[in-house]
Amino acid sequence: MDGAFISLAFFLIATFVAALVAGLSGFAFGLVAAAIWLHVLTPIQTATLIVAYGLLVQGYAVWKLRRALQWSRVWPFILGGALGVPIGIALLDTVSPAFLKVAIGSF
Repeated sequence: MDGAFISLAFFLIATFVAALVAGLSGFAFGLVAAAIWLHVLTPIQTATLIVAYGLLVQGYAVWKLRRALQWSRVWPFILGGALGVPIGIALLDTVSPAFLKVAIGSF
């Protein structure tokens, strides 16, 4: 089999499993996906995809539950994400990809 085909297969399997876990538990999409994505993608690509797919997966859940949300209790999480995601992406330039793979895989 071609290396690109195997990489694509790993990517798709990781995406499916991560979405399934997030759908069942309500969190952990990024951790589950990154554990496999980091073996076939760069850390910056992985971080970008985690944010994009996380918005899709969790955005759907928020849309379905929008009437039950108390927005006054949600804003600290939105603020934390708005601050934390750019900082985390900036750190990707300084952190070794090998270290990142081991750290996320261990976590």
